[in-house]
Amino acid sequence: MAWNHQFLDPTGRVKPCCRFEERHRPPGHSLESAELSDLFWGPWMNQIREQMLAGQRVDGCRRCYEEEDSGKKSLRQRYNTSEMLPIDELVDVERPHIRWIELAISNSCNLACRMCDSRYSLKWFNEEKSLWGKTFNKRRVSQMDINTINPFLDELVHLKFTGGEPLITPDHWRLVKKLVAEHDSAKILLNYSTNCTIFPKPEWIELWGQFKFVEFALSFDSADPLESEYIRWPSQFTDTEKTTRAFIELGKKSGFKSFLRTTTSILNIWHLPETILWWIENCGQENPTINPTHLTHPNYLSITVLPEPLKRRVEHKFVGFIDRGVPDKMKNCLQHMINHMNSVDNSHLLEAFRSYIEKTDSYRNQSFRDHYPHFASLL
Repeated sequence: MAWNHQFLDPTGRVKPCCRFEERHRPPGHSLESAELSDLFWGPWMNQIREQMLAGQRVDGCRRCYEEEDSGKKSLRQRYNTSEMLPIDELVDVERPHIRWIELAISNSCNLACRMCDSRYSLKWFNEEKSLWGKTFNKRRVSQMDINTINPFLDELVHLKFTGGEPLITPDHWRLVKKLVAEHDSAKILLNYSTNCTIFPKPEWIELWGQFKFVEFALSFDSADPLESEYIRWPSQFTDTEKTTRAFIELGKKSGFKSFLRTTTSILNIWHLPETILWWIENCGQENPTINPTHLTHPNYLSITVLPEPLKRRVEHKFVGFIDRGVPDKMKNCLQHMINHMNSVDNSHLLEAFRSYIEKTDSYRNQSFRDHYPHFASLL
């Protein structure tokens, strides 16, 4: 990915991919200080590529390494074996070139999800200011200039939209229409991360049909209504479920692909088996794609923070599902989460977890104890 891919966010930050840990990004590696081409072919990215060629682990790529260490195929590995992308053309170690771009165009979003912040959702801005007296984002509303990527559009084969919520971002639609009108959209794979609250419209479906393929990573975080509404505040589970079903049906009718991408944290690990089963039962596919991923930010919400007795309870529950003879994909997902949960003891972050929960509950008029009786001892 370091030879063909860049991630751009609303604040101007540029990283090797969206998963790359922010603390390892040089402060000046931003569109505010340089052109995208200069950053991609610059000394920091060249250093990363040299490290990878030497077989060294790169600081900042922790999330993929954690997945691989737990026995799960990482994002890097999944894309390196993708049947939809011309990997041989995309990776040229002698001539790195941007063919795949990941865009978080704006922090416009209709939700303030528990694992997010004001860089990716404007709804967090006032809350951060109220609770901590400072914000992750300098401005309430941030948006990148989509013209930044114009020099790369002719050779583009993969475009991923993340949030904010891309489906409510006007510039996202301007870019999609531009690709259809002025470029060879039929060779481009689109990928969306969407929060399962925005219903797909007929005119959107017509536009998507002009591309090689379209994938939707659905952030359906829990099949438990109270849990879902607590995490993705202020969503309503009835709306989330209805929209998720709409994307599933869209895949059946239009050939687009929708897959489950649950962000797994302390806030939904307990009901992960039920969430996966909901997806399998509702997807109606012989080979449904299930890709829960473990949370890394903020670190105090990670499942590695759970104290040992609760880890054993979670593992006991998961093993019970595995022993029932669930589908292999579900079995593998649950085992990966067990492996990651047990990989390190981060229970020293429990105090930070408690402080965060108490403050956000007060601001949002929610109650962790009411929603999570099985984890009430954490407080």
